[in-house]
Amino acid sequence: MQDTDSNTTQKKPILQGNLPLALGAAILVLSSGFLAYSIGHRQGLTVTGYDADAEQLVEVVQKQKASLESLNKSLNAAIQERDVAVTNSNDLYAAVNQAKANQEQAEGMSAIYREVLKQRGGLSLTIQNLGIKSLPENVYEYQIDLVQVSPNNRRATGSVELRLIRGTEVLTVPLEDSQFGFENYERLTGRWTMPKGFSPQFIEVRLTGATSVTKRFSWSRGQAVESPSAFVAEIPQVEANAQ
Repeated sequence: MQDTDSNTTQKKPILQGNLPLALGAAILVLSSGFLAYSIGHRQGLTVTGYDADAEQLVEVVQKQKASLESLNKSLNAAIQERDVAVTNSNDLYAAVNQAKANQEQAEGMSAIYREVLKQRGGLSLTIQNLGIKSLPENVYEYQIDLVQVSPNNRRATGSVELRLIRGTEVLTVPLEDSQFGFENYERLTGRWTMPKGFSPQFIEVRLTGATSVTKRFSWSRGQAVESPSAFVAEIPQVEANAQ
């Protein structure tokens, strides 16, 4: 009995001494397992997140690539439009310069013609041209060119009357400005409304002033515009009838 009790007494201290060690080992095993699971779980989440980020990055890159291609197309179109605009601008600039040169040349020739006419006695007040243009709603536009070259540089002054003639019927066109006054040349313009049902046979221009002039034109045919003289020698000889 004493031996048995002695053995039992010896075993209890051994168990009591090893219990903390056993508990520590168990806790260490459980902690290791939990840590391994946690690390593995986090790594799995990290890999999954990386794949998602990679897909999103690819999508963003594709969108940026498409946007870049669109911007390149817009840039190319803008460059082409700029080149066309520059070309048109250069052509317009050249045309304007040519028009100015032609105008200066025409004015120079006109001045020469006037001087030659003055030396030859001048040119009395003349209706150089009458132009009529049909517009919508039975409206007509007129253009009357008057010319005079005076050796004494006297101005031409007076009034103009425009008449429509059909048989014995005569209609006077109301002019916006019936007065004229110029030294060498003047153009009178305006519009009127033709009475309904009236078809003139002739249109007549009458000038009243120091010199009275009347000129009639065919309404249906009009008068052919003569080409201006190209050389001074082609200027017609005129009588000295301008004062």
